[in-house]
Amino acid sequence: MNMSLWIVILLAVVQGLTEFFPVSSSGHLVMLEALFGTREGSAGTGLMFEIAVHIGTLGAVIIFYRRKVMLLCKALLASIFAGRGGYDRYRNELRYIGLVILGTIPAAIIGALFSDQIETTFDSPSLSAAFLVATGIYLLMTRMRAIRGSLGWQSALIIGVAQAIAILPGCSRSGWTIATGLLLGVGFAEAAEYSFMLSIPAILGALVLTLVKEPGVLSPGSLAPLAIGVAAAFLAGLVALKLLIGILNRGAFHRFAYYLLPVGIAAFIYFRFLA
Repeated sequence: MNMSLWIVILLAVVQGLTEFFPVSSSGHLVMLEALFGTREGSAGTGLMFEIAVHIGTLGAVIIFYRRKVMLLCKALLASIFAGRGGYDRYRNELRYIGLVILGTIPAAIIGALFSDQIETTFDSPSLSAAFLVATGIYLLMTRMRAIRGSLGWQSALIIGVAQAIAILPGCSRSGWTIATGLLLGVGFAEAAEYSFMLSIPAILGALVLTLVKEPGVLSPGSLAPLAIGVAAAFLAGLVALKLLIGILNRGAFHRFAYYLLPVGIAAFIYFRFLA
């Protein structure tokens, strides 16, 4: 991986912040890598770096929601080893696991069927910029929230479809899933929690898929910068996650559009006509 240490840290911090803020970590990384030239000629290491720093933010999710994650793991183990009694005791938690599985299915199907086509979009910074604009417009729509509802099987599936759309660089995963939840009437805290629970199988699945397709992409020489990237993304992700929950509670989620729209338009003009 031909990246200097400071570029590794910069990209990892950007990943950690933008993974949770609804401004698309993948879109920002694609554009920054285009500016720094760290993706060209790397034969997939750019993609591997993106997934590696996603692991850092995955760690931030697990730590931030550690009580929820531990409870779900406990419920799953109880249902396996305690039989009917474990199921009855953890009925609500097992239902939540089912909702996470259901919400994961659309992205898993799209990722498996169109992985090659999706990967080519990561080579187009102008396309990423255009999707930033689309994400900004979608966030503005959250000002028209539905009547308060709750997370159910239908809403979980629709949010899962939103996550599938957000595979594209520039389409923020947290932005599209949380915004979809809000538009369906799900509460701020519940929408955010479900969005980040969905990120756990999504990130793990992306990592496994990449390692299966390109088993040699993780070379011994890349381990040190990747480890630094994971650590930087983890710390930045924890900070961003705490800030985002506060922003959601203040009902200011749509204001991220005021950043996405001008940045997306300016980046599109630069990469499409000037670069």
